Amino acid sequence: MASGMFGPPAQRRSWAISYQDHKLNTIFKRAVAAADEPTQLLPEIVYHRLRLQILNGEVKRGQLLRQEELAQRFNVSRVPLREALSRLEADGLIVLRPRRGYAVNTLDQTDIVEIFDLRAVVEEHAGYLAALSRTPADVARVGEILAHMEALDRNKKGHFSEWFRYNRDFHAHMLAASKRPRVAKLAGTLRDAVEPYIRAESEHRRVGNERDADAEHREMIEAFRAGDARGLAELSRKHVEGAAGRLLRGMRKYAAKAPRG
Repeated sequence: MASGMFGPPAQRRSWAISYQDHKLNTIFKRAVAAADEPTQLLPEIVYHRLRLQILNGEVKRGQLLRQEELAQRFNVSRVPLREALSRLEADGLIVLRPRRGYAVNTLDQTDIVEIFDLRAVVEEHAGYLAALSRTPADVARVGEILAHMEALDRNKKGHFSEWFRYNRDFHAHMLAASKRPRVAKLAGTLRDAVEPYIRAESEHRRVGNERDADAEHREMIEAFRAGDARGLAELSRKHVEGAAGRLLRGMRKYAAKAPRG
């Protein structure tokens, strides 16, 4: 992609604020600035903050979520906290364990294969619709996100977190162009379920996974821009299958090296 399309690399890096971070910052600024802000906002704040911590691996798989500690951390009462936890449970990111409370969900390889199988079907369908329904504004926004992603400094500390935020935005905006909100939401839920595992494996491999994904992203956006529905559908399915293959190979390799007994 030509560097002049969205400005020089240095300028693009200066814009490096993801859509999700911007949304979160807006929510928090509103909550702090307005003393009479509706209490309905509090569950939204906790939900998005804790969701990102789970996706980023700050809250580990299998970790218990103690409501007393969470209430103190987010400075909220139990009512908005329970609402946020219920939403995270519906998303499949946490589970309620009898007599122990909520914990971050853990998946075995069978679960992961099943989720990727579903993702391949959903994202293939959504990609087909997105290529048919996209607008010039959709194309420009997705292209801008990809430009930000490709401009990241791979040697910069914390660049993995930025890359994954842009990656989520890239797919979310592309699939939202399908104008099928239920399909896009389902795709996002399935993606979130396995993202902590993809992130952990990618950080172990360093840049290999990113380079593979970036090349696939470039092919996808060309089909998206051209309105090639069949092409984007196939590329979307292959992108999911490629991510599944990289993750499962990494998990098996790690399992083989793990000490036994």
